[in-house]
Amino acid sequence: MGDRDKSDSSSQDENSEQNITIPPRTAPAGPSYFASEPLQFRIRGTSITGASPPHFVTLEDIMKAAHGMRNMALAHEIAVDQDFKLEPFEAPDNSYQKLVKETMHRAYFDILREQLNSDPPVYKQALVLLEDVKQGLFSILLPRHTRIKEMIEEVLDRDFIKQQAENNSLDFQKYAKFVIDLMAKLAAPARDEMIQNITQLTDTVDIFRAILETLEVLKLDLANTLIAMIRPHVQKESVQYERNKFDEMLKLSEDGLQYTREWLQRHIEKAELTLPVTDTNIIRNVTAQTLAKAYLELLEWDESRGYPETIQLDKPRFDELGFQVYRLVCVASLLLVSPSCGNEFDANHKKLLKDKIDIIIDNASNDIELKEVLPSIAEEVIQMTEQLLEGMNQEPLSGETKDLIRTQIISISDPEHRVRQIVRQRVLEFLKVILVCSGGSRQIPVGLSAFTKELTSVSGTLLRYVMHNKAVFTQHYMDMIAKELSN
Repeated sequence: MGDRDKSDSSSQDENSEQNITIPPRTAPAGPSYFASEPLQFRIRGTSITGASPPHFVTLEDIMKAAHGMRNMALAHEIAVDQDFKLEPFEAPDNSYQKLVKETMHRAYFDILREQLNSDPPVYKQALVLLEDVKQGLFSILLPRHTRIKEMIEEVLDRDFIKQQAENNSLDFQKYAKFVIDLMAKLAAPARDEMIQNITQLTDTVDIFRAILETLEVLKLDLANTLIAMIRPHVQKESVQYERNKFDEMLKLSEDGLQYTREWLQRHIEKAELTLPVTDTNIIRNVTAQTLAKAYLELLEWDESRGYPETIQLDKPRFDELGFQVYRLVCVASLLLVSPSCGNEFDANHKKLLKDKIDIIIDNASNDIELKEVLPSIAEEVIQMTEQLLEGMNQEPLSGETKDLIRTQIISISDPEHRVRQIVRQRVLEFLKVILVCSGGSRQIPVGLSAFTKELTSVSGTLLRYVMHNKAVFTQHYMDMIAKELSN
């Protein structure tokens, strides 16, 4: 990265070499800041829902997934989920793991401060500190940064630093300035303020504490930059890799496509066809129409049925999208039956009420949970409607009208409610058109203009998942549908 290499994030134009390695370190003479195990990251992405267990990976896992395709699930995550990124792993508050880490770090700097303040100063822990800083700098380099690595080795030479310590001439400020300047060149512009803040510190221990904490942040930046860099490669390679692995699995199973076949059969429409069908173009068209409806079924999946084998890796994603669609339908339905959201009322009021309903519904993911929060939503609708009427100098709601509003709101818990059914149909039809036509500009359904952002997000994410799945399994889908149409 040299002079930042015009990077937006640790690095952007480097080639992804075959591995990221951190030079082995000698046994420390005192407690080390960094744990001996690999630094772990938490996966954040649209496929990880609140109910999912935490997922952790190391930087080495990411590189292996990119180059060796040794972890199909991880490679699939990177390829399919554009929001896939890593976050620092933080142990839960009051957990034993967090207590141990905080205690170790506190002891690390307490020992350092105590030794530096002794007369004469003791530099045993200082040597460990500078070695930790050195390893931290190595961890934010890419393999091609050989010149920078050589410079770090030269400046932070362990033997020379040890000689300085023995001669009581160790210049901490010189080493701090070298490290801070180097971090400023390697880091993304977004980290400039963090690094600048270090230069404002005057206490030696505080300076190096901030340096080590910043190096942890920069390592995470590097990991996420690498993910962005390798995603096109992973996307290209994972399609063929997943296809090959799935075909190998099929050879070992009696019927590895049973549930996939049943899933497709539910959506094949033969009514307007003259069977048998042998025309490839017709089969391709029927496949596209069938898959569009079949993928939408995944958003409202009946758990009593066997899940399609070809979608198994993506089940958490479709479940999460299904939750988003359910929530969208419910909130839109509630807005439509709210008396203060007619065309004659302020659009800002509709947005405020929509935001309030979103907060109250929170994580309601089924009709039972929805029914529990609808009374609260009814009261919120009544309160906001009265505030709106007061601002317009109109008469307040009568008791009879309030009861009617409560009845209308609570009735949305019925999945067969007419308004809810209409909204659901419009949302699914919109998504179906997106899938059949592979995106493009589409008009937002009538009555759902307030949900343009949500519809755009859901349809874009759904299309991305579907396109990857079709790239891997289209031949299997066409073969099964062709066989059905041949009878």
